Amino acid sequence: MRKNVWFWLIVIAAIAVSITMIIRQDKPIPEENEVLKANLACFHLYISAPIVAADLSEKIVPGKDCFAEAGINPTIIKRSKGPEIVDALVGGSADFGTLAITPQVFQLLQGSEFVIFATIQTTDHDIKVVGYRSAGVNDGASLKGKRIGFVGGTFGEIFLNRYLKKHGMSRNDISLTSGGPAQLRDLFLSKALDAIIIWEPIIQDILADPSINKADIMVDVDPSIYTGRINLVARPEVLKAKAEEARRLVQSMIAAEGLIQDHPDKVRLNLEAWLDRKPDTLIDVFDKETFIVKLDVPGLIRDLQMEAKWAQEAIFHGKAKMPKDFSKYVDASILKAVAQDRIKE
Repeated sequence: MRKNVWFWLIVIAAIAVSITMIIRQDKPIPEENEVLKANLACFHLYISAPIVAADLSEKIVPGKDCFAEAGINPTIIKRSKGPEIVDALVGGSADFGTLAITPQVFQLLQGSEFVIFATIQTTDHDIKVVGYRSAGVNDGASLKGKRIGFVGGTFGEIFLNRYLKKHGMSRNDISLTSGGPAQLRDLFLSKALDAIIIWEPIIQDILADPSINKADIMVDVDPSIYTGRINLVARPEVLKAKAEEARRLVQSMIAAEGLIQDHPDKVRLNLEAWLDRKPDTLIDVFDKETFIVKLDVPGLIRDLQMEAKWAQEAIFHGKAKMPKDFSKYVDASILKAVAQDRIKE
């Protein structure tokens, strides 16, 4: 009798092991010292400083390698604006991406979901209005009737709407042109546009252009209108399948944050080289205090809701399907596994 009991216990255990192996065969558990790979789409802008600091950490501190120490080897895909990163995520060429809230909201309202699992930069002074005084642009109210450029589908668009509303205008009061950051810069320099809504360091490029008379340029930054968060995001199914890769990526970003805080000038110089810029061209815009890895869960949910409401009314004219639960678009489990004290819940 006792032999039969042991026999059936062994059979049950064998079946359990077989089932476990079948369940896990599509996603084997990585060894602790195994270096994982992932594709990361990020902005080819200074706001990618943590990614650059991690990738070029050995140049900043000899012997330091943020990615290797975290056990991840990402392929970095450079993109100039949010919609291009969205395309990489949706098309599957990128596992993870950096995005502001606005392009994420645009996708949510069109049926493509992304989940935020960390914020790597937070700033309220990066996006600005730049205009020619000679074209009559001296303040917000003077934009009425002017030719204005903006980057559609990005936080530049919601900033535009909020800025116009604050100064008693709507889109109908101006002539609008949408384009990429570099295109808007060139249109502005050629004076085909009177003003543009743009972010750093494009503004510094404009002010440094030899054709520009700096006294003729009006630059307005309004921190009360928009606080930008650059977040690490992924499609829900990818984040679930590659949770360990995401955890290691966040770990490397925290290490990169340390480099930015301890060696800001070295990080900035390497960032300038990464962006094919001359040394010291980012001195006026590089603010190490903005590059903190964290996750403000209620703040992100609030921003998602507010921007979705704005986009539904201003862009989709009530025709988009509004999500009922925005909390599912912020996942704290990844950062919680690395540094729980960086999460606000």
